[in-house]
Amino acid sequence: MPWLTCSKLTLFTIAGVAIQMVGLSIFVFGFFPVKPTLPGHSGPESFQAPKCNSIQNETERDLHPHQLRSLYKELSGMPPAFDRLILMVIDGLPAELVLGKDGKPPSKALMEAMPYTQSLLANGMAIGYHAKAAPPTVTMPRLKAMVSGAIGGFLDVALNFNTQAMLDDNLLDQFFKIGWKMVMLGDETWLKLFPGLFIRHDGVSSFFVKDTVQVDQNVSRHLGHELNKDDWDFLILHYLGLDHVGHIGGRNSALMAPKLSEMDDVVKMIHMSSILNQKNDQGQTLLVVVSDHGMTESGNHGGSSYEETDSLALFIGLNNDISDYSLSTHNIIYQVDIAPTLALLFGVPIPKNNVGVLIAEIFGYLADDQQLKALELNSWQLLRLLQAQMPGLSCRNYLCDGFSDDQESKITKCSGSMGKMFCCLYTNAALLQNSWMSKEFSRSKSKEDYSSAVTAYYEFLRTAKTCQPTYSRNCCNAPVLSDIIKPSI
Repeated sequence: MPWLTCSKLTLFTIAGVAIQMVGLSIFVFGFFPVKPTLPGHSGPESFQAPKCNSIQNETERDLHPHQLRSLYKELSGMPPAFDRLILMVIDGLPAELVLGKDGKPPSKALMEAMPYTQSLLANGMAIGYHAKAAPPTVTMPRLKAMVSGAIGGFLDVALNFNTQAMLDDNLLDQFFKIGWKMVMLGDETWLKLFPGLFIRHDGVSSFFVKDTVQVDQNVSRHLGHELNKDDWDFLILHYLGLDHVGHIGGRNSALMAPKLSEMDDVVKMIHMSSILNQKNDQGQTLLVVVSDHGMTESGNHGGSSYEETDSLALFIGLNNDISDYSLSTHNIIYQVDIAPTLALLFGVPIPKNNVGVLIAEIFGYLADDQQLKALELNSWQLLRLLQAQMPGLSCRNYLCDGFSDDQESKITKCSGSMGKMFCCLYTNAALLQNSWMSKEFSRSKSKEDYSSAVTAYYEFLRTAKTCQPTYSRNCCNAPVLSDIIKPSI
């Protein structure tokens, strides 16, 4: 065609490529949104109300790790509950296989495959949770969620195959800052996420999915040796065999029960060793058994189905026994709730980008005022995150100016814009806490006041969690405090 000159063809080609690039960019940023995060790490300021910080981040740079640990203990008002932590990750284990579903226990074969773990649950020596994992249900983003309390994006699916060092605030960095010594055995994803943090490690690859035996034996072969050593504070075990069993034969594979039995033996070994160490005055150890995700009937994962998001969180070694078996096995939490819970248990700041809410039953051993303090610290952290994501949000008058004598009359019905809702819910909780604390000599008679304060804090925390501007736009239909607690205080 005479009108289609070489220059015009070049222009059409360039325009076509430009349009394709724009379309591709819109798709990528729409389908794989990048969640903005707060830079840096939480420090001593975490133990002060937002905007009222008398302690600056620069303080911690001049402190020795042991001094920083003592400072955190002093500021938090809650002594760490344990001396050492063991995090045992059983890759791909659906909570349903251990805790059952809909109030019904697992099948007899699965119960018999894990007799020791089931006995701990039955005797109230362990608490198990269905920990709902956010998609994508693949290993790397789920590990990041457990240690940071933050929710990643679907872009993590691609990054799962080329894991980069984690730069966001997380529990491992917080533990490292207070001088903890850490050891990792298992999936080498941990070594890629946290290079240089472990004093010893033995990583195994997760890509040889046909290996269901050696991949776990490589982890367990070091376990007895590590349990006898006292030079570490945090031991991470990441077993891959069960996930591989699922990929080969599905959830109902004949290899599943033997693999569960193998994991049960590991739990027994760790628990018996912890009891012995405690008797020998070597400190208390908390064992947390988790899974990063579940699996479908065919053994796959990555999506958002119930089977894929049904991960496990099992706490063994708590000071408060749960006598009701149903309460020990059928609770539902979110996977991100693990991070703030462990941070508060071990006396370190909650990671900056955490959206999780502390798990109530885990803190049953604390005195009432300490439980309220834990809720307050979690609330301060989430309020800081909200203020960073909503620049116009300011509750400064309520946070810094204190409370007057007529504080009880200020409990209000929460409504209005999202910012006003957050400030109102937080303020109601703080007022109720202050009211209860002021009744120093009649606390035994103020259980109702205490319960109201706890309920108010959880209402703020759960609303703040589900109403993050980054994740949700429809939060203000959530029930508010005044619908639950009548302003009769």
